[in-house]
Formats: sequence, C-alpha cells, structure tokens
Amino acid sequence: MDQAAIEANLAALADYRTLWETQRLTDYTFDVSRVCYCQFRGDVRVTVKDGVITGVTELASEVARDPETFRTIDGLFDLVQDAYDRDAHEVQVEFDPGRGYPTRIWIDYVQMMADEEVGFTLLSDVTALEG
Repeated sequence: MDQAAIEANLAALADYRTLWETQRLTDYTFDVSRVCYCQFRGDVRVTVKDGVITGVTELASEVARDPETFRTIDGLFDLVQDAYDRDAHEVQVEFDPGRGYPTRIWIDYVQMMADEEVGFTLLSDVTALEG
C-alpha cells in the first residue's frame, strides 16, 4: 500500500473513532464473529460495562468464553491502529457510517506467514445497555 493510501486510511480511522467517541457509550453489547487460528473461533455476545468487557457468551450454546481474547469497540479501533503502525501486509476495515464503529476487520500481518491473520465481523449493532 502506498503512503497516500495509508494516510487516507489513518485519517478515516481517526474520523470514525471520533464519531464513535461522541456517543460516549461505556455500557453496551454487540455480537461478533472472530476469525483467527486460535483456540476458539465462533459467534459471541460481548458485554461491556464502564469500558471493560464483563462477559463473552457463545451465541449458539450460551457458554461463557474468556473475555481476554475479545475486544471492546475501542479495542477494535486500537487493533486496526496497531496493524497500520506495524505496517501489516493487508488491513481491511469497514465502519458503520452513522455510528462510526468498525463492522468488519481483516488483518494479515505478514504476507509470507500462515496463521497469523485475525478478523472480526460484527453480527449486530452496538446496543447501549440500560442502566
């Protein structure tokens, strides 16, 4: 990817992050599918309170999963930023145009290396928790 494209992508990332941050959501939930070569791949519901993941539940079985292996919306933004900072071979990201959060992420860090890729696809809108 050439420098102009990287700068445009970084500017878009910053704009969408600002759009997300203006909503000031710290308590929310969303459904997400994680794609990676890792211990658990599947569809889960992530619950976030005070900006911290408090629960991850597998959608099909309602089994609790390790929250350490998932990310908040802010964490997804950080993941994309990190991929650009590390000059990842391929970074694909799509955003919700009205609310700014990432809806699909695919990162391939090294072209000639297998099994280091990671992806997230949101399966639902981000929903504020009643509090």
